[in-house]
Amino acid sequence: MRNSKIYSLLGQIICVIFTFLFLFPLILMLIRSFEGNGIGNYTKVFEEVNLLPNFLTSFIVVFGTLLIVSVVSAMGAFSFSKLEFPGKKVLYYLLLTGMMIPTSALIFPLFQIVKGLHINNTAFSLIFPYATLNSCFNLMVLKNYFDGLPNELMEAARIDGAGVFKTFVKVMMPIAVPGMAFVLIQTFLGAWNELQMAMIFINDTSVQPISVVPLRFVQTAGSQNFPIEVMYASLVICLLPIAIFYIFGSKFLIAGMTAGAVKG
Repeated sequence: MRNSKIYSLLGQIICVIFTFLFLFPLILMLIRSFEGNGIGNYTKVFEEVNLLPNFLTSFIVVFGTLLIVSVVSAMGAFSFSKLEFPGKKVLYYLLLTGMMIPTSALIFPLFQIVKGLHINNTAFSLIFPYATLNSCFNLMVLKNYFDGLPNELMEAARIDGAGVFKTFVKVMMPIAVPGMAFVLIQTFLGAWNELQMAMIFINDTSVQPISVVPLRFVQTAGSQNFPIEVMYASLVICLLPIAIFYIFGSKFLIAGMTAGAVKG
């Protein structure tokens, strides 16, 4: 009993230390953003740069990616978990090999495809690659979640006259909401923060996603019209939407991770 309390206290201390280490750069950035002109630093950002098109591109890319990933991953996971068809295991593990390929190795072929389809400098140049790269991991997560659901649910729905698609939509998906929430949240975080493809596939600075914009601020930081404090303010503005989203979605993220981690 005494040892358990010591281990618990030690674990809490370690968590506090690591939390401080992770939060310190963010706190420092927030403090520095108000130095000098205070709120005027934030006003200066919007006077110098029109961020609305960049935010719009990010929202379009994230929405399109979430739409494709949610449909493809959910239907694929349900099929691999609850349906029987020839070559199911081989196809499943073949799809999972996509997780082993580093994103940097796919940049050039993806760029050639995007350029060949003439969709570079548009949101579609990021939506399709993001959706493809996120589907493999999310397929595995949702399949593990569906594996934990009893097959008796499908049998009961079949007795009531429901087909496979109706069973998927009306019975399985409402139960799989926690797993689906995890998939959508982590896909949102990945699509919003991705930088490498966003820089290469969209080189028009006026429509680049917001994740690329801080690099423009860094290049001009320290100049007379754009002091370092204004750069910190611009970084806070770019990080604010993802911070708000994570605060409200963190409980669903943790619930989805724990729900899909145990099979059967």
